Amino acid sequence: MGKVYFVGAGPGAEDLITVRGLELIKKADTIVYAGSLVNPELLKYKKPGCIVYNSALMTLEEVTEVLITDAGSGKTVVRLHTGDQSVYGAVREQMDILDKAGVEYESCPGVSAAFGAAASLNLEYTLPGISQTLIITRMEGRTAVPEKESIEKLAAHEASMAIYLSTGLLEKLSDRLIAGGYPANAAAAIIYKATWPEEKAVSCTVETLADTARKNNITKTAIVLVGRVLEGRGYERSRLYASDFSTEYRRAGVPQQALQIDIAAGSEKLSYRHSCEPVEGKVRTSVISFTKRGAELSAGLLQLLSEEYLPARAYSKYSGEEALPEGVERLDDSIGIKDWAAQESSDGRALIFIGALGICVRAISGITADKLRSVPVINIDETGHFVIPVLSGHVGGANELAVKIAEAIGAVPVVTTATDLNNAFAADMFAMENGLGIVNREGIAAVSSRSLDGKPVRLQIEDFPDILSENNETSGAAEKNVEGDIPDIIISSRHELFGKGRLNLCPRKYAVGIGCRKGKGVNELREFLEDELRKAGIDIAEVGAIASIDLKKDEPGLIALSRQLKVPFITFTAEMLKKAVGEFAESAFVEKEAGVGNVCERAAMLLTGNTGLLPVRKTARDGMTLAVAENRSSGSGN
Repeated sequence: MGKVYFVGAGPGAEDLITVRGLELIKKADTIVYAGSLVNPELLKYKKPGCIVYNSALMTLEEVTEVLITDAGSGKTVVRLHTGDQSVYGAVREQMDILDKAGVEYESCPGVSAAFGAAASLNLEYTLPGISQTLIITRMEGRTAVPEKESIEKLAAHEASMAIYLSTGLLEKLSDRLIAGGYPANAAAAIIYKATWPEEKAVSCTVETLADTARKNNITKTAIVLVGRVLEGRGYERSRLYASDFSTEYRRAGVPQQALQIDIAAGSEKLSYRHSCEPVEGKVRTSVISFTKRGAELSAGLLQLLSEEYLPARAYSKYSGEEALPEGVERLDDSIGIKDWAAQESSDGRALIFIGALGICVRAISGITADKLRSVPVINIDETGHFVIPVLSGHVGGANELAVKIAEAIGAVPVVTTATDLNNAFAADMFAMENGLGIVNREGIAAVSSRSLDGKPVRLQIEDFPDILSENNETSGAAEKNVEGDIPDIIISSRHELFGKGRLNLCPRKYAVGIGCRKGKGVNELREFLEDELRKAGIDIAEVGAIASIDLKKDEPGLIALSRQLKVPFITFTAEMLKKAVGEFAESAFVEKEAGVGNVCERAAMLLTGNTGLLPVRKTARDGMTLAVAENRSSGSGN
């Protein structure tokens, strides 16, 4: 016995079918598609020998006869509907007939026209304070509409409305929307063949629906949208990201730490807020425990961590019925430890495990690929006897954090990094303390090995000549290179000086101005940044800060990017950005939305004190923009 798949083809664009739906088309032996509405380009993905039927030319009985006969003979049958078949798809009647025939079937959802139309207008149907409800409905035609669901009664809510199958009844629709409560001048839109190449989207008001359709020659295959959300203004911000709103991943009432830094801008000094870089060595921490005793220890750590470091949060997987200590949240059973670790680390938080070391090691197995990007990880036994820095001991500060926790709870810090145990020169610490980027991380081990063997570590300094000056106290066992010696560490912007057994450090002389559409993930942002830097011949280790407009100060992807790179994330107001000096790629749209015509180039230039160059001008990709400025001031080596 074969199987029937009811598949939503999406609103029109060929690439808006789901991946699952496309795979079903590819393996189908028979396809019955709604030929008058489904994009025929999807049929090019069918396999050779697949039989195709156009249901626009068939009755219900003829359609179901094909489904039953072919599935009964062991074939895979796809019934391809427009949009999502659960909305005006007439699938229930087909399913009932298949039930009686004993034919197995399954549904694969699609993107309905209401959401294709919203995407065409960059529209959000649920704006706080305006509308939190989307009504999907239609005018009655050949198919009746229940009296309780008349347009007038639904319009009385003045919620967002998506009205299907009503293009030929627009005059009546206007009258009934107004009779129900919508003002005559309420915002409306007509979207003809949403997401198709021939899409046409026109804005109007409720009273001008019919006139607008006539002027634009729209007579069918359109969806009507109505509601104040179309105006895009007067709404309240969502509570989801509000600072006083707690979520599973963020505690309410925890203030953002701020560091005030001075950046020269023109002839004046301006003070800018920098929103996420660790302040005075402090880090955000998240604690996880697994037993009642562990939960009690984590509660004790909370106050210490929140006072000594940035505010901490604690979770427990304790399965007992007893209440957890104050401040410790029970982690939902549906959230695995690896998922928890991945989420917390992506937020740039140090992870503290209270329990068996094996649990910690398994939990962090997916986040340990890059020692320079990993967050600090610490493990404490539930009795509080030993504190073990597990990951990112130097660059991330896990060793220092472990020692301070051990001192506070009377435990033994178990530091295992060789350079710490032998009080030897640590190249990665040297780079961090001097604000240098690590270009070839494999050189760290070679230099550390030389130091542990008691051999001198020689530096060749081409940039930042003040390093290892008389007043520098961070040099440890390193010494300046003398003529004829082979250097172990090269501090230079010239990338070609790499060599086996050497460590190449570089000044962080590049500033990145960046902006993005809401919700862009850190991986996509980092890939974009790395691609553009690579094209310009700039190593990502040379980036010293990233900046954007203050409208993006709480953008999770940008904050996470700065934490991965371990550089400040600085935000400017529109008025501050206007003080940037130079010729920039201005956009009227950006001016309207942000109050300044260019964000990325101006932000990057401000970070250099308006004295830099722009080796990477404004570049855009899929809702992201960036520019890179080079700091030409003293200390850059130029």
